[in-house]
This record gives sequence, structure tokens and C-alpha cells, in this order.
Amino acid sequence: MPATVAIVRCPDYDRARVREAVREAFRLVPAARPLVKPGLKVLLKPNLISSSDPPERAVNTHPEFIRAVAEVFVEAGCNVFIGDSCGSLSSGSTGRAIEVTGLHDVARETGAQILDFDRLPSRPVAVPNARVLRSIQIPAILSAMDLIVTLPKFKTHGLTLMTGAVKNQLGVIPGKGKKDAHVAAPKPDVMAEALVDVHSVVRPRLAIMDAVLGMEGNGPTAGDPRSVGLVLASADCVAL
Repeated sequence: MPATVAIVRCPDYDRARVREAVREAFRLVPAARPLVKPGLKVLLKPNLISSSDPPERAVNTHPEFIRAVAEVFVEAGCNVFIGDSCGSLSSGSTGRAIEVTGLHDVARETGAQILDFDRLPSRPVAVPNARVLRSIQIPAILSAMDLIVTLPKFKTHGLTLMTGAVKNQLGVIPGKGKKDAHVAAPKPDVMAEALVDVHSVVRPRLAIMDAVLGMEGNGPTAGDPRSVGLVLASADCVAL
């Protein structure tokens, strides 16, 4: 059957409006509702590409958006984790991205736990039928998760033209591994294949996109914020 993609209006990051839009997106995606079950270990994977840009720059997934998704799972009795590895390769960049995005407040107020992938043990994973990346390094803790939910930001991208629910998985690769992937895939078509390689072994079962404030122009970090006013969701990252 064709995958359902929910598109819900959300004009700004007012906490109540974001919460309502996110819950409506869950309601509209039939495959999402069975995923919200007590006791599950759920990883929320936002886009934390910048260690310096505040939320209003529309570079990282907005903290109110992450909070709203976390609340859905926490209220259902899930154990919620929020984890990523920053796109900046400088030492401590992921920790700074977590700070500038305000995720410690989100974690404290929802009961979620923050994971800095750069500071956790990692392991190599072979990619079956790889086109570009035969093996990728991922945090070992991913194997303990029952569910991965990807929370991409709706943005343009200088190499892939746009970045969304598939490309967001590149951020699970700790540290310089992301740079190695770019070196191995310097052209758009090759990078697209590399992203599929990553997605094939780190496959979220739900994607919820922060398109309330997107980015146009020189994305994914130096473009201009653009009001889009939407929350999008699907159990199929490619469809979203």
C-alpha cells in the first residue's frame, strides 16, 4: 500500500500549537500509533548540524519540536533518548550543539536522556549490497533501541539540493566519519547512494519533519530562514 504522509499546519513554535500539530500528525499516520507503547526504548534523532546557530536560524531541529515529540512517547511510558553527532568536526561540537539548541532543558522537563554520539562507544556495521559505503561506524547503543524516530529539518542543501528524512541518518555516524562519507561521495548522485547505504542499516520506523521554519538558499547552514508553517510525518522516510 502507498505510504501515508501527514501534512499538518503549524504557523510558529508556540508550545501549545506545536504540541497539537505533532499529535495530529501522529493521529494521521496509521503506522505511527502502534509504535507508541509503554516500555519501549525510543531514540529521537534530530538534526544538530550546527554548534553555534540559535533555533531562530532554522539550522537545527527546533527544541519545541523535539519536546513535543518526546512528550508523546514519555506520556505513553516509553524510555526516550535524544541523540546525534554534530556536523561540525571540532572537538566538543556535539555538546555545544546540544547546549545551543536548548536540549538540556527539554530533557530535564520531559524526562528524556541526552546522548552525545561522539562520546559513546561505537562499532562498525557492514552494509549489505553497499553502493558506496561498505561499512559505517555507528554508536553501539543503537542496537539497544527498540525504535528510532528521525526528526529532520526542512532545508535546502548545497550538495543534495534538499535535506530530509533520509539524509538525517548521516548524523548517527560519530565525528569525522561523516567527513569520510563526504570524501567517498563528493557528487550528488554518489552521495545519494551513500545515504541509501546508511539508511539501509539505520532505518527509522517513523519520521517527523520540522518544517515550521525551514531554510532556503545556501543550506544546510548558511541559508535564509523561510516560514513554511508545516509539520510532516510518515512511517516511510523516502515518501516523506
